[in-house]
Amino acid sequence: MNQVPGSGVAETEQSLTTTDGRGFQKKNDAYTLPTDRNEHTRLDLQHEAVRLILGGELYQTPELVRAALSLRENTKRRILDVGAGSGRWAIEMAEEFPHAEVLGIDLVEPDVLSDPTRRVPSNCSFENADANEYMAKIDSVYDLVHFRCVELGIHDSDLFFYDAARVLRPGGLLLLMGADPKLVDEKGQTIPVQKPGTIGYSHYQHFISCFTEVHLKLGSLRLRHPFWKSMLDSNPNYSEVQVQELLIHVVPWSNDMNETKRKQAETMQANLLRILPAFKASILRDKTLPEEFVNELFEGAMKEVREMPPVIHRYFKWVFGTAVRNETAWTARKGPWQEPPGFDVYDYVVRPLSED
Repeated sequence: MNQVPGSGVAETEQSLTTTDGRGFQKKNDAYTLPTDRNEHTRLDLQHEAVRLILGGELYQTPELVRAALSLRENTKRRILDVGAGSGRWAIEMAEEFPHAEVLGIDLVEPDVLSDPTRRVPSNCSFENADANEYMAKIDSVYDLVHFRCVELGIHDSDLFFYDAARVLRPGGLLLLMGADPKLVDEKGQTIPVQKPGTIGYSHYQHFISCFTEVHLKLGSLRLRHPFWKSMLDSNPNYSEVQVQELLIHVVPWSNDMNETKRKQAETMQANLLRILPAFKASILRDKTLPEEFVNELFEGAMKEVREMPPVIHRYFKWVFGTAVRNETAWTARKGPWQEPPGFDVYDYVVRPLSED
């Protein structure tokens, strides 16, 4: 792709639909978050938060990443970043691995392409594409496929993992990261929504339950990271599957944090103050809940994040996964992935407040 500053981003901005001052792309109705410049700015902040979680690295399991991208004679290393967002990860990977070609795909082009002060390395390019359609068309071979916080826009995570295996070179690496905005306790259990005015009521958790209901209207649960391990273990194309869950402070509420954890929590807090307006725009775009009610919840959630009362002294769950493409010929999926017996979506998301 020709990396001329401003060559496509302005057109993309103009083609967005607008709700509550936020721009939304038109390619994939399932992806409910904005895709405008404000969101790309927030994604830069989220990128910094993830690097803090990963100890300054761009990726988990650095030994596997460096092995997959090691220099080899007569072999061009290639990286595919699915859901490239602001482009920061792709650009920094291109800088760290100058011998590799990095391609970032997303529903809109990254804002960095319209900023002449920000350099895009010659070994990094971006393409405006929907991964649900694009993955099946790829005929290149990649050494690493990266997938960060894009589950909302992926129709079928299990099918995506099969498509990723098809384009990965034997020994290549699938690198996953997901996050859930709901509040959980120190054991990772979801904090239930209490009735307004009662002890333990959180505007934030109530607000997240409303955002979740908007998401669920568009189809089945797409935040599938609780099932990554079972999906990848049952996929014959992968080996060395690792999935790790980490609990990260929502805001810097504890006096016992070390300097690293406090910086993580402060960055998470700043990220939250930027993503909550995006969630509000998504809820208003659905047009089910009264605007006055949504605004009241939103203001209460923002106040909790800023002032850190006890109801927000909780954690977020972040999930990191890796899988190595094995040496055997690629095997296509034989049938859709099945949810476990007794599956209840509200075992995995915030159950809405009862109307009783």
